[in-house]
Amino acid sequence: MSVKITFTEEQKKLVIFDYVENKLSCEKIRKKIGVSKTPITSLLRENGVLRKGYSNGIKLILTEELKMSIKELYLTDLKTPVYISKVLNLNKHFVEKFIKINKIGRTKGESISLRQTGKKRPEHVKSILRIAQQTLAKSGQRKQTGGVCKSFHINGLECSGTYEKFYIEKLIKEKKELPKNTGSVITPDGVYYPDFLKNESFIEIKSDYTYDVLIGEKISRWTKKYETAQLDKIKWVNENVRPVDILVVDKRKNKIIKKWL
Repeated sequence: MSVKITFTEEQKKLVIFDYVENKLSCEKIRKKIGVSKTPITSLLRENGVLRKGYSNGIKLILTEELKMSIKELYLTDLKTPVYISKVLNLNKHFVEKFIKINKIGRTKGESISLRQTGKKRPEHVKSILRIAQQTLAKSGQRKQTGGVCKSFHINGLECSGTYEKFYIEKLIKEKKELPKNTGSVITPDGVYYPDFLKNESFIEIKSDYTYDVLIGEKISRWTKKYETAQLDKIKWVNENVRPVDILVVDKRKNKIIKKWL
């Protein structure tokens, strides 16, 4: 029979201090004081300091639409459980468990093949994903598309990928004004995610290859199709919101070339 743990006021303060100020996890705190994790999480929840991501004790029942949305995002769009949890407002661990229990797994090649079958998403699933992506966009958290892109932090700026990193480092080296990170813009064609904002203009960083994909001269290596949706968004933003400067980075020649819409 389990024994209920009762904390003294001093112990409660120490647990909360370790969790909030020292940023210790529930697992580390429970090892530190020699109890199970359950009374720790209960104490933190009762005091309103338990970080997002822990269960509130209420069993969550997924609708069929949500189940299908998780599968679509994970299999077809190659999204991670972290991304899925954000756009669908679910617990990350819950999403991971759902994927594991239901044995939802494909290699990247198989997932790309799935996109090419021509199978259309049901309208109710498209509606859920559309609303979820708009919500995520308004929150200021950038949506990652295509391949996995490494993130760098330079001079307080977040750079997604080595080309953005090269652009910022080149500006620093040449002692030029740096841009700012910026939020997303909702357009009639979907959500546009500028790379930076500088002197009232959005900055869009491309390599030679991604620029050719943008303007429809090359096929995307991810979808195996010509993809010009981003160009439509950029043109709309350029005409209706603020100018968009497209900069193509040539790392081998140490050059940045401005392209015109």
